[in-house]
Amino acid sequence: MTAIIWFRRDLRLHDHAALHTAALTGEPIVPLFIMDDAFCQPDAVADKRSHAFLSAVDNLAGSLQEVGGRLLIRRGNPADVLCQVARETGADKVFYNRAYTPEARKRDATVTEALERQGMRVHACKDLLMHEPGDILTRQRTPYALFTPYKRVWLTLPKDRPFPQPTSWRMCEGLAEMPGESAPLAEAFGRKRPVGSEWATALFGERTARERLQQFMHEAVHRYKERRDFPGLDATSHLSFALNAGTLSIRTVYHQALEAMEEARGEEVASVEAFVTELVWREFYQQVLYHHPHTTDHAFLPQFEAVAWENDEALFSAWCNGETGYPIVDAAMKQLNETGWMHNRLRMIAASFLTKDLLVDWRWGMRYFAKQLVDFDEAANIGGWQWSASTGTDPQPYFRIFNPVAQGEKFDPDGTFVKKYLPVLSEVPLQYIHKPWEMPEHVQEQAGCRLGLDYPDPCVDHASRRKLAMSLFQEAKDSYARTQK
Repeated sequence: MTAIIWFRRDLRLHDHAALHTAALTGEPIVPLFIMDDAFCQPDAVADKRSHAFLSAVDNLAGSLQEVGGRLLIRRGNPADVLCQVARETGADKVFYNRAYTPEARKRDATVTEALERQGMRVHACKDLLMHEPGDILTRQRTPYALFTPYKRVWLTLPKDRPFPQPTSWRMCEGLAEMPGESAPLAEAFGRKRPVGSEWATALFGERTARERLQQFMHEAVHRYKERRDFPGLDATSHLSFALNAGTLSIRTVYHQALEAMEEARGEEVASVEAFVTELVWREFYQQVLYHHPHTTDHAFLPQFEAVAWENDEALFSAWCNGETGYPIVDAAMKQLNETGWMHNRLRMIAASFLTKDLLVDWRWGMRYFAKQLVDFDEAANIGGWQWSASTGTDPQPYFRIFNPVAQGEKFDPDGTFVKKYLPVLSEVPLQYIHKPWEMPEHVQEQAGCRLGLDYPDPCVDHASRRKLAMSLFQEAKDSYARTQK
């Protein structure tokens, strides 16, 4: 008989739970990737995001060729495609790694039902997470709503070891190639390749991901805690895309971190621990979304579901384009639009500014990030936006509002990051780099940066908008309280 391996967010051969489990059967294997039609829509997924993910699929296809196999690539409804491929190959079982978002769970339930009606066996494996959503519960058997107690339990639990890449397996032969299977996927599906050497297809594959992991663990991880919040430094892991697309497994990353911990000394230990905490955040947000699927489009905290957002489209457009007049916010958005990635500290600053200064609904920003980010992870995106908007699981009250000037001065003190993405400010004296509106006219002339012409005036006044945001959140909270009496 034959086994189908359905690749999804696990685009690798090493440390792959479903592949490992299927290889143990000793039966011929059919590797399959199914293209989601929604992913081909440019209004929902920008070219950079689609190119990065489809490049990872291309790299998987190349890795399979190196071991004598071939990745089947199909487009259509997953249940229909899997049933059709099963008929073509005589497969009697399907292996895949579990996903946990509401849409993925709905899709997988439909697929399983269709395959079992056809007499096939379906094997869903744990791979995306170290601990699945139901693994960590309170003493009352309820999911954790706060991160710290969740993390405390997460760290105490035993962890799976990485699976070895199969060394002997049987690939199913004789399948006809479909049109477009030999071409780069982005090209085959009509998506533009971004310009620049940083978009080379090979950079998004398993080999590059593993090299990046090794480099980070031997260098930056030991100074991660002290440097990670400064976007002008290359101090983060840059592994978010690899973990999201599955060109690296969470098991491999976690155990490499443990090895780095053993080599760490003094303050280096705290840095590695800080990195592991980021891995825990990733799983925390997955379990929040799993247990609270309404958070895809509704506030986790019901008292803030009805905040009276202004939703000014002109202000939202200025935010999207990096033209708000606040340098750290604008540079962050330029980074996102130009690279498809944004530093995590900047994600918080940009999100706080949109929701608390511009009073634009967090869902608007969440959808914009979903379109642009090459490392888009639905659970992390929802969790991060709701954290910044004070509608989510974070216990801090709604009056935590980032001051964009103070954030810029603290985390980009020499203006390195701002000047990189806003070259119009490159000659602005350091004392004005995060508040250029304070420049006297003669300084503006000397710096070649005239406010309102070369760089925009601030679109809002932070101090007054902070007060307004606090009043709107308090009104929403009071209104909700009245309905509960």
